[in-house]
Amino acid sequence: MNITIIGAGPIGCYAGYLLAKSGHTVNIYENHPQVGVPIQCTGLLTSDFDQFNLPKESFLINTLTTIEVYTPNNKITFPNQREYLVCRTKFDQFFANLAQQAGAIIHLNHSFQSKEGKNIIIKDTKTNLIKTITPEIIVASDGPLSPTAKAFNIYRQNRKNYYGIQAIVNSPFNPDAYQTFFGQEICPDLFAWIVPESKTKARVGLASQHKTKELFDTFMNKHHFQPLEIQAGLIPLYEPNQILQQDNLYLLGDASGFVKATTLGGLIPGLKQAEILADSIHNKQDYQKQLNPLTQKMKLHLRVHTILAKFTDQDWDYLAHLINQPKIKKIIKQHTRENPAPILIKSLLKEPRFLLYLKHLF
Repeated sequence: MNITIIGAGPIGCYAGYLLAKSGHTVNIYENHPQVGVPIQCTGLLTSDFDQFNLPKESFLINTLTTIEVYTPNNKITFPNQREYLVCRTKFDQFFANLAQQAGAIIHLNHSFQSKEGKNIIIKDTKTNLIKTITPEIIVASDGPLSPTAKAFNIYRQNRKNYYGIQAIVNSPFNPDAYQTFFGQEICPDLFAWIVPESKTKARVGLASQHKTKELFDTFMNKHHFQPLEIQAGLIPLYEPNQILQQDNLYLLGDASGFVKATTLGGLIPGLKQAEILADSIHNKQDYQKQLNPLTQKMKLHLRVHTILAKFTDQDWDYLAHLINQPKIKKIIKQHTRENPAPILIKSLLKEPRFLLYLKHLF
């Protein structure tokens, strides 16, 4: 089968690798001159990444073992964790190389332009040459604003995006621990982070739907950080009513909005989604139906996000107080944030006072 993938990010390239390995003809079109540039992601992965059985040596920067959570007046420490910090450029290029080794062809400097009947129009941005192609399958993996999904008229117009800003900074850090900061003055609708690459360098940032630059500058000044490099980009908020497949078009990764609404992490859900996509295409199965278990996780993340986005500083402090109990920390230690269901269920059984926060759903 002749398959075109728009976007050579890690999710699109992983799908390309799986499809090419299954014997399909795969062409991947990327509008940038280099895979993995510009960087628009922190690059922090939970230990769930291990399920893909992929070598990490070429892109791993740091393995973190502790999470520190700060609310306005409290701090919680979660030891014995395992999180991987990756170089996003090398991470993306790893998946691009994987796809190419399986037989996929990556076309750099090629931008999706439009849809004309059964054809799609691709422009070589170096030569301005226009190409008309007629693939049997089209996979849109071209980011949160997905020009491809819009051209096919399935992009849901009420979708929301966060704007994230991150800086690389030099300062003394504990290389084993990454920090998250919650509260109205820090970031009212999400959180800020400090993720160390080493003892002397870290990635510092936050994401918000409103006044992101102002909040970011305030956070940087509070910690006396001077940016060595600034990275920024849009991050989609999961939209449960987004159509993911219509006719021969499939949405994947950020283009589909498959990002955890609690943390805006999309790499592990996207890689899992790529596996489901490749299997659905190869075995002629219903993509949206096969995605249902993953979709249910995305919906739960969104419900939790809806609650947390309405928190006051007092809510954050009281939540920290409840979580900081040994019986709750023991539960959190047993699970990653990829699947919140067991954490929520077990925590509610151990501590019914968590039910107080359900008021924010209504």
